Amino acid sequence: MRKRNKVLAVLAAFAAFRIIYIVWGPFGVSPDEAHYWEWSRRLDLSYYSKGPAVAYVIAFFTSVLGPTELGIRIGAVVFSTAASYLLYLLGRDLFESEEVGFWAAVLPNITPIFAIGSILMTTDVIFLFFWAAAVWAVKRAVDSKSGLWWYLAGLFIGLGFLSKYTMVLIYPCLALFLLSSREERAWFLRKEPYLGGLVSLVAATPVIYWNITHGQVTIKHTMGQAHVGSGTLSVGPLFEFIGSQAVLLTPLIFIGLFYGILKSGADGFRENKGGLKLAFFASAPLFLFFFFKSLHGKVQANWAVAAYMAAFPAAVWALGLLYGRYGAAGKKAIKIAVLFALATGAAASFFAYFPRMLEPLGAKGIMYGPPYNRVTGWQELGKKVSEVKDEMDRAGKTFIMSDTYQITSELALYTKGNPVTYNVYTGTRRMNQYDLWPGPEGLTGYNAIYVKGGDSEAEPVVLSAFDRCSKELYTIYRDDGRVLKSFTILRCYNFKGMEPIDKAGRY
Repeated sequence: MRKRNKVLAVLAAFAAFRIIYIVWGPFGVSPDEAHYWEWSRRLDLSYYSKGPAVAYVIAFFTSVLGPTELGIRIGAVVFSTAASYLLYLLGRDLFESEEVGFWAAVLPNITPIFAIGSILMTTDVIFLFFWAAAVWAVKRAVDSKSGLWWYLAGLFIGLGFLSKYTMVLIYPCLALFLLSSREERAWFLRKEPYLGGLVSLVAATPVIYWNITHGQVTIKHTMGQAHVGSGTLSVGPLFEFIGSQAVLLTPLIFIGLFYGILKSGADGFRENKGGLKLAFFASAPLFLFFFFKSLHGKVQANWAVAAYMAAFPAAVWALGLLYGRYGAAGKKAIKIAVLFALATGAAASFFAYFPRMLEPLGAKGIMYGPPYNRVTGWQELGKKVSEVKDEMDRAGKTFIMSDTYQITSELALYTKGNPVTYNVYTGTRRMNQYDLWPGPEGLTGYNAIYVKGGDSEAEPVVLSAFDRCSKELYTIYRDDGRVLKSFTILRCYNFKGMEPIDKAGRY
């Protein structure tokens, strides 16, 4: 059986498991997924914080499967499976080994960050596919000397930019690769890479045009998230960043990936092998960018994840070389370390899918904090708000609003009939996509259901917008009687309009 067929069989098994898990698993759609689904109901050239790719993927699948967990999330399964296959191609072509390709495709699927990312429909899963596709296309371009592959690489880069703006960092990565040897530098004298860059720019035009016509809000938001202008340095966020990578990849696999990156660079320069150097430059500069950026401020754990796409095949290849250098005792030690790393990764991924199995082992509060509290309780809240809305609709038309985009999006998804919901601005939160859509200004005379997290009070600006509001604390309990979540549900009557509040600067 050829390695490619084995890869396809293994990836099909992973995909089937993930589909079953999405349909029958214990967790609902996360707030960010629900928010992207809200985008998919209002298709546009771009959105406040991200490009439009995630919205279009969700819109496609929900048009077939409806606004369900499977409809929203199956795109993650499709793109993660395709990205894993691209890792097989990268391992095969960069390191000239079908065996490296096989294990490069399998390995990420047993690390927590990729295992969880393969069932969550976020921008990352699409972005990783296009990053890997662009690197592979560049490899084919330099091997075949064909302009077609450069144009295809440009298309992948542009589509990746429509997924996540981190894609722009592939340009310096590829430029460094082309500068790395005389053979590759010759491409600077040919038209194909420049035409490929032009293709990427054309593909990214929707985001560029949208930002021009929307006051560059995405640029301002991204600069704020990246701590642009911050002059302070601190090692605390650096250690937090490194620790998050070790946890989400598991420590030994993280070390193996780091070793693979360094080994591919060292051997690539010593032996002047383009495939090894491409693997190095597709990984190291991106990781180092976020490594040093973490000295400036908090770097989210998933920001550097694309650095590992070429690092996975590099790690498999490097460990294979290391294994071949030792005698029987050394080989045995490496085997034990590798098996332990694989077992640790698989176990961590298993418990990431089934965290409640950790409760008997002492993790009593695992379901009550991030990330699991973000994917629980939303169905119950939606059912409760549906009942309240049915009751209030008897006295007049009713709309639904909240003070956070997370609750607003989940209410739109899980309330009966998927109503339009509103994220009101009370003067304390950051700007989001809801602020670019019409608000409830035209609904004067309507009643409203205002939902807040925890035991909260309505803000004065909200209270003054209605004749009266009555408060109800809604608590969601676990099967064992413990409190899982609570929400404040306010029934507000006769909307009179809200006083405008300046949103400037809250990007």
